[in-house]
Amino acid sequence: MTAGAERPAAPRPLLHAAAWWATGLVLVTAALLLTAPSTRLYLAVAHTRVEWPDQVADVLVVALTSAVALQTWRLRRARERIATAVASGVGVLLAYGTSEALKVVLARERPCRAVLPDPQCPGAGNWSFPSNHSTIAFSLATALVLLSASAWAWSAYLAAIATAASRVVDGVHLPHDTLAGAALGICTTAALSILLTPHALALIEKLARMYERRRGRAHH
Repeated sequence: MTAGAERPAAPRPLLHAAAWWATGLVLVTAALLLTAPSTRLYLAVAHTRVEWPDQVADVLVVALTSAVALQTWRLRRARERIATAVASGVGVLLAYGTSEALKVVLARERPCRAVLPDPQCPGAGNWSFPSNHSTIAFSLATALVLLSASAWAWSAYLAAIATAASRVVDGVHLPHDTLAGAALGICTTAALSILLTPHALALIEKLARMYERRRGRAHH
């Protein structure tokens, strides 16, 4: 590239976000093709009779939520980071909502009903694909990395992986359910962060200017 040549324009936020969103949907669809090998892997895990503590997935999701909240509080004076936190939070909610919608549309039975029947399995109509816990856990881990790309933030993905693994060990999800949830959580949160952060930042700055003007009038 010559000195006077212009650099290529960065992708527009809408197109960039759409690319992430589309990638997530493609990966979720592709996960459905893994049903047969996923079932075999599930059976192999079940036959090992490995057991995890009860409610470990719920505990890990709460821990990830707390980590995001703590990091947001620590960065509360950095407006751009707060804007990222708001946008990522919307991404987490949208990922969860999309996961719930896909469950209803696809209506895949849980393995503890269709593969290895278990009387403790969630009732009929409580569908398996994709995994809500995995979706939320990977959404939160992504939000944490977007807030602070530090080593401890990236380690949140280890907690998300453990969340997904626990759902398979508990017998309530096939491995590809959790893979789909991971893809949906990561891609949706990234997409909404790209799309909404500039708008959230503009709103935060506008509110800050309004606050400063009111504060200034109060001192006069």
